[in-house]
Amino acid sequence: MRIRVFLFSAALLLGVASLQAAALFPQCPPVGNNTGCQFLITIGANNAVTVAADPNPPNNGPYDGVEDTLVGVLNASTGVVASLPLSSTTDIFGFDGDGPCTQSPKPASCPASGLFSPDTSGYAGPNVTFSGINPANTSGTVNFTGGLAPGQSRWFALEESLTASQIVPGTPNPGGSVPEPATLLMLGGGLLALPALSRRRRAAR
Repeated sequence: MRIRVFLFSAALLLGVASLQAAALFPQCPPVGNNTGCQFLITIGANNAVTVAADPNPPNNGPYDGVEDTLVGVLNASTGVVASLPLSSTTDIFGFDGDGPCTQSPKPASCPASGLFSPDTSGYAGPNVTFSGINPANTSGTVNFTGGLAPGQSRWFALEESLTASQIVPGTPNPGGSVPEPATLLMLGGGLLALPALSRRRRAAR
């Protein structure tokens, strides 16, 4: 009987541990205490933007266990997004040197310098930069290098231990539209035809 109780307790503990390790928002890599994003910002149709929190440990708190927040952005709209303004009642852009690549564990993609080029803050993920940060560090813009295409996601970190209501997204800035497959085929065909056209012109001279 005792063995059965022990085995049941062990299985229960393992089940709880696996639930804690599961990331509701896997758009972010494992960073420090987090196995995924603490918050996911979703850009939807008509520029509607929502902020959702992972309520489950270990992703329901700062990745450094103190004051830094891991955030993902998912583009669920039909257009490319170039950037997204964010504001808060606290200094979310007051970066103080303990970004994701300084943590253990840190994202496998972190470069040796600890900075994803061209970002200099240490808080941006790949193909993300920050600009327009105000003097109080309470507002700024998150830029997506090359544009954030429909269905794509990016990640970054913000300062302070935050709640979802403290991350206030502005209106996403468009980055153009994604070409239709037929358009890409026509463009490719035109490029392939250019050398032949050039040879004909030379022969006509």
